[in-house]
Amino acid sequence: MTDHDDPMYDSPTYLMYETVRLVRRTGARMFPGQPRMPHLLVLWCVARSGPLSQRDVAERLRMDAGDLVGIVDALEEAGHVRRRRDPADRRRYALEATDGGLGFLEESLRARRRLNEALFEPLSPDERRLLREMLLRVLAYHDDRFADLAPADDTPYRGSAPRERVVTPQVEAEARMRRRKGQQTRQ
Repeated sequence: MTDHDDPMYDSPTYLMYETVRLVRRTGARMFPGQPRMPHLLVLWCVARSGPLSQRDVAERLRMDAGDLVGIVDALEEAGHVRRRRDPADRRRYALEATDGGLGFLEESLRARRRLNEALFEPLSPDERRLLREMLLRVLAYHDDRFADLAPADDTPYRGSAPRERVVTPQVEAEARMRRRKGQQTRQ
């Protein structure tokens, strides 16, 4: 069997796995010592929608609550987020981004754009747009958080396998609100 006949090279999941590994290696090389994507996602979520409880952040990002504790600890230690007592439930803490955290997030998003430019340099602008649209379509099919981001498609692909729904009521409500806003904007 030659490399060209190997079924692994025909597997989009394998190719995505290798792409993720490339992203990690390249990001670590370009931005040594910078937090990884999970840290940025948590900070982005809190900055965008906070203050939020850690449970809400875990649900919104589909992240394991146990993993989130270490990430929040690191972000708090770096001065990017703070924990405050949740006024609605004094037993819980609400997370909010600090001014320093907001500046760090903005700087990190600029760095991620440079990383994207470096990684996807071999693709034309149209190919990059197409890749983004295809990824969003796959994500939207399986995860309602991406439903409003996927490009409109008159004939969406729907596979025969049942769609797994791992969506909390809060995430579903947010997706409905985004869809309504999108419909109002188009009218």
